[in-house]
Amino acid sequence: MDEQVSALMRMIGEEIALYRELIAHARKKTSLLVRGPLEAILESNKIEETFNIKLRILEDEASRLCQQLCRASHIAREEFTLLKLAEGVDRSVADEIRSRSTLFKHMVEQLKRITQRNRKLVEGSLYYCRSLLDFASNATSSYQCTGRFKPYSAAANTVSSRA
Repeated sequence: MDEQVSALMRMIGEEIALYRELIAHARKKTSLLVRGPLEAILESNKIEETFNIKLRILEDEASRLCQQLCRASHIAREEFTLLKLAEGVDRSVADEIRSRSTLFKHMVEQLKRITQRNRKLVEGSLYYCRSLLDFASNATSSYQCTGRFKPYSAAANTVSSRA
């Protein structure tokens, strides 16, 4: 079981390193979404796909190791967590498991916050683009200094729907 715990700890270490890179990438993407060219944003998306593939591979391997540890430690799969595993191992290993578990949790929360901010930037851009398209196709609203469009009252279309 010690070898499996060591392998799992290495795997978690690799995931933490990958999450650090992903967090740095997500921060760079924030600035790209604000002022970056479309090509750079598309390249950033490709890089994210690579991160996702790497994470999926690591998670599959970690899942396999966790299943082995479930059997070895007699913990039901549904109840297995790193903290539950820490209860059944040496104190020094348990402290390391708890430490990495806490670090991993904080990194996931940090990435979630950055991703939510980026999602809001994308949603704002989509809203703006849709509003511009609506304006160009219907001319039923006007742009305001707030960044929003104010509907015209009973304005006729300026662009033919047949065009």
